[in-house]
This record gives sequence, structure tokens and C-alpha cells, in this order.
Amino acid sequence: MRPSDRFEAMIVVLAAAVVLLLIPVAAAFGTATHTRLEHQTEALRAGVHHAPAVLLEDTYLAPESPDYAIRPVGTQHTARARWTTPHGNHVAAVPTDTPAKAGQTVTISVDADGNLTGPIPNGPENAVVAVTAACGVWALTAGTVLLTAALAHRLFHRNRLRRWAHEWKQFDTPPREPR
Repeated sequence: MRPSDRFEAMIVVLAAAVVLLLIPVAAAFGTATHTRLEHQTEALRAGVHHAPAVLLEDTYLAPESPDYAIRPVGTQHTARARWTTPHGNHVAAVPTDTPAKAGQTVTISVDADGNLTGPIPNGPENAVVAVTAACGVWALTAGTVLLTAALAHRLFHRNRLRRWAHEWKQFDTPPREPR
């Protein structure tokens, strides 16, 4: 083996070791992300309370548009409703689980200012985000390490082929006769 071959083998071994050592780092990142998301969820839950709202119209199927993005999963019906808080009266389109008629009272989630809130993530949703973040961090860093190792291999291979071509050329040249 040439010294360059040994160096290339060392790069491959180091790349494999780094990729394996990145697993606990990514797991720690995922754990930290999950903890942060759980704290955010608790803060959101603490700032949300329920309020009664009176429907101003019959419910209708909510269109798939950004205006209705705060609709919790599983709620397909929407209607304009009015509710009162210490900060005043509010009117907005609110999600409902089932069809309802104008004048009915539904319970909605509002923040401290009385504004309608979106769905609050739960534990499984936070876990999915944390696992996805951990896998993404591992894949991105491992990909960078492996790409660097592949680039090094390519450069070593080109150098090796160039040396072999030079050696074959010397082998093919007839020896010089002494004068």
C-alpha cells in the first residue's frame, strides 16, 4: 500500500466513526427539541381558556384555505360566531365538530386577549417533530461527512490512476542502452 492509500483508508474509518458518533448527538438534539416543544405547549395551554360563543349563522363546510388554518384536526364545519371577553366583543369564523344552527352556543378556545386560538400541539405531535428534527440533523451532518469522504476518495482515485498511467508509460518504454 502506498502512503496515500493508507491515508484514504484512515479517512474512510474516521468518516464511519463520525457518522456513528453523530447518532447520540442527534438523539440529544431531538431530546432538547422535545423538551422545548413541551414547555411551549404548556405555556400555550396556560394562556388559553374556554369561552362560550353564539353562532351567528348555520355552519358550513370549511374550505381548504389559509383563513381556516386554525381549525383543529377533525373539524370540518365553520360558522361566524360572537363571544364576549373582558377585552370586548369578538366576531370571527370558528370551527365546530358537528353541524350547528344559528343561535346555538359552542365552546371555543381563546387567548388572554379574547382572540381565537389555533389548535395546541399535543405530546405525540411534539414527539414526531422532535424525532424528525433529530433525524434531519443526523442526516444532514452524516451526509456532509460522507460527501467529504467521497470527494476525498475521488481525488485519491484520480491521483492513483494518474500515477498508474505514469508507471505503465515507464514500463512500456524500452530501456536505454548505455553509450
